[in-house]
Order: sequence, then C-alpha cells, then structure tokens
Amino acid sequence: MLSRRRLVSWLFFGSLILLAVSWSNRDDFDPDMWIHPAVADEPLQNPVDEPEFTTRANEVDYIVRPKYRYELTGLVVSFKRFSHDYGLHKRWNDFINVADVCVVWGDNATEVDLNAFDFWNGEFTCTFATRDESAWRSFNKDKLSNNHLITDDPRVREVVDELDVGDQIRVSGWLAEYGEPGGPFRKTSTTRTDTGDGACETIYVADMEILGSMSTIWRKLFWLALAVLVVSIVLWFTTPHHKLRR
Repeated sequence: MLSRRRLVSWLFFGSLILLAVSWSNRDDFDPDMWIHPAVADEPLQNPVDEPEFTTRANEVDYIVRPKYRYELTGLVVSFKRFSHDYGLHKRWNDFINVADVCVVWGDNATEVDLNAFDFWNGEFTCTFATRDESAWRSFNKDKLSNNHLITDDPRVREVVDELDVGDQIRVSGWLAEYGEPGGPFRKTSTTRTDTGDGACETIYVADMEILGSMSTIWRKLFWLALAVLVVSIVLWFTTPHHKLRR
C-alpha cells in the first residue's frame, strides 16, 4: 500500500517537474489554432494631415506628431512590457511607450511552422531565429513587424497587461513620432520592407483589442501542475507528522 509520505512526495516532485516542462513549452503555437480572417490582410496605412498634440504620462509631457493613419491585425509571437520603475525607459523618461509587440500576419501566421522559430523582444527590438532551413525559406520577413506602442489611454494599458503570445490583436491609431518638448524625437518606420535600426513601427494607439487567444495543452497542464503542487504542500503541512513517517 502506498504510504502517505510517498504519495505526498510523488505529488510534489511530479507536479514540480510538470510545472517546469509546461512553463518552458507554454508559448508553443497550436497548429490547429483558429486564425481570424483579418490576420491575412496587410496593415492599412494612409497619410494624414494631423497637427501635433501634447499628452502626458507619469507626470511627463510628450509631443506626438501623427504621420499616417494605421491599423494592424496580427498574431503575437513575442512582446515586452515596460515598467516605470526600472530599465532604460525609466532612465530616459519614456513612460508613454508601454510595450513592444512583435506580430506576424499573412502566410507567416497560417502557413509557416512558427514552432520552428525562436522569437524574443529586447528593449527596442524583436529578434527571430531558426535552425530549420525550410522554415527560414518559407518565412516572409516583410510580414513581421516590431511595434513600439505608445498610449495615454488606461483602457489600452489594460489590454497590454492581458496580452500573451498567441493572441490575435487589432491595433489602430497613428504611425507617429514622439518626444519631450525640446528633446529628441523617436521616429517611426513607414514601410514593412526595411530592416535594422529604425525599422520598427511607432504607433500611437487609439484602440486595441484581442480578437482571439491561444489555448494549448501545455498552458492547461501548467495550471493543473500548479494546483497539484499547492495541494501537495497543503497535504504535507496538514498531515500529522507520524503519518508522514510511515
């Protein structure tokens, strides 16, 4: 008969291993995931003649200069939220750039094996790499963009806080330049075909929504493992000591 001590130990260590494995695979893309039809479309971009305006974030004033009306629908492959409390954004007084979000669209979202790639965001960049030559050839680099999201809207910040890899999002607003009065301005790319420094889109976000989210077996197993881990810890501390010695 399985002893209480052995049962608790198996639950604890088994859930701990499953927790680690499921966490490391949590962002694997589901090949059968439903893709919103709009993800197939190219971003919409139209020139505008809008005056610059001033906005405020964390008690700092910024000037925003709209250049193009812009709407992007894509699949999130990587992102990085920025904090007011540390990092380069705090050092540079950049509290309006709430996140960088890297997305793909078109055939990249539907025909390419995204699990063959690694995607990650730095402070200002999105990087991707693969060892699969076939996947690399099938990937269209003009259908990926890293987007500096700037906003003063609490509703947009709430959406950013909920964001996860595998989400399908629609972002609308303006491609824009911004900066503090009297200081340098951060520019924006206006084409999807450029690369390197300055190739990211800077979007003043007027509206943002999550059109669909990814649910995978690994994410479900993560929460299951976490629940079992908690149960095993509770059992350890609530089971009489003499029973754990059996």
